[in-house]
Amino acid sequence: MTSFALDALVGNDPIVTGAHTISENGESPQGSRTRFAFLAETSRCLGDSLDFQSTLETAAGLALPHFGTWCMVDVIEPNGSIRRVAVIHPDAAKQAAAREYYEAHPPCKDDPIGAPRVMRTLESEFVLVASGHTLEELADEAHRNLLRALGAMSFLMVPMRARGRTLGAITFVSDAQRNYDDADLLLAEDLGRRCAMALDNARLFRESNELRVSAEDALARAEAAREDAAYAAQRAEALRAAADAARTEAEMANKSKENFLATMSHEFRTPLGIVLGYVGLLNDEVAGPINDAQRKQLQRISTASTHLLRLIEEILTISKVNAGRGQPDLESVDLSALLRDAVALLTPMAEAKRLTLALDLPDAPLVFPTDPGKFRQIVFNLAANAVKFTKAGEVRLSLHEEGGALVLRVSDTGIGISPEDAEHLFESFWQVRQSGPRYPAGTGLGLSITRQLAQLLGGDVS
Repeated sequence: MTSFALDALVGNDPIVTGAHTISENGESPQGSRTRFAFLAETSRCLGDSLDFQSTLETAAGLALPHFGTWCMVDVIEPNGSIRRVAVIHPDAAKQAAAREYYEAHPPCKDDPIGAPRVMRTLESEFVLVASGHTLEELADEAHRNLLRALGAMSFLMVPMRARGRTLGAITFVSDAQRNYDDADLLLAEDLGRRCAMALDNARLFRESNELRVSAEDALARAEAAREDAAYAAQRAEALRAAADAARTEAEMANKSKENFLATMSHEFRTPLGIVLGYVGLLNDEVAGPINDAQRKQLQRISTASTHLLRLIEEILTISKVNAGRGQPDLESVDLSALLRDAVALLTPMAEAKRLTLALDLPDAPLVFPTDPGKFRQIVFNLAANAVKFTKAGEVRLSLHEEGGALVLRVSDTGIGISPEDAEHLFESFWQVRQSGPRYPAGTGLGLSITRQLAQLLGGDVS
């Protein structure tokens, strides 16, 4: 242990009045018994609680009769700063004054003297403030005033170190110019080691408790997550079963609808074909001559029957597409030839309205893999719709390749369509409300079917 003697109360320049080293040597049997009794009581107090601050205050209080008038305990915080955790003085007023000062002026780890130096060097220190000199090296003015008020004359400081870690230091202060001896040093250093061990045990307990709480929290979260996952799995299984049941029910409903529509189509098409056949015979006057009024009535019968037959065919087509039974049968075909065939069917309708039906096709054949029947129906539906709603002028169809894709355009000089109506153009059974000239009513399915057929072929209609 290093020992210093510093100047004390008056004068201008500090003078070291003496220095000596306290070496370890023997002590009297009575001294040993007293030391062991004190350490045993201190160990009991340190072991009673894991609240290290209150425990250190208790241990410091027990040590005062052996070392001096008052005691201070400093610890090193995790960030490296020093915190004074205990200031013990038998006089409550002086203790309060000391605590107030040290709270406002905590020790600094770089201080050249005192507890910070002991923590850095791990060497115990004894400081004797000699009467008749100054305290300039020991403290600033406020600190000197406090030390004078407390009557501080001698200091003994020992490090607290456990398990290879420096945890802090204990400082004992006497109000007499006392030379601490080897027995004092042994006792103080032993106390420092026990306090350090208690302090480290408290730290380990606190950390283990935090780990336990963290582990329990993680376990609780894991259990909650497991329960959530189990519930989610049960819910997913229930939803899957419900989806399977709904899909089965929908498939059965689609099958029933297809069967009904197929039967209806067959049952309706046969009598309608007969009706149209007899209308043709009557128009041809096979059974005898007819007048203009009768011919007009026969035309109405033919128009209504044809409309009903087309409606049946379109309903059957869209039902098959929606049921997934209208998958394309692809083959490489000349689309220009298909386009000419489809337009040829519309030529009589266009000529009856004195419309020009124009085609823009490349010179070379356009050979693409497609479903010929579906492509022909797409062309026919779009062109027929254009002819139907064009009063005069032309309907033009163009077919060409753009960037590896086939582009079919249908344009006309008809009435056009508003942006508001264009949003609903491809909805099933939707028709434009006509405020101007009346045009033949349709089923409202043609364009919807056309888009679905185009999408089946990997394209779209817009």
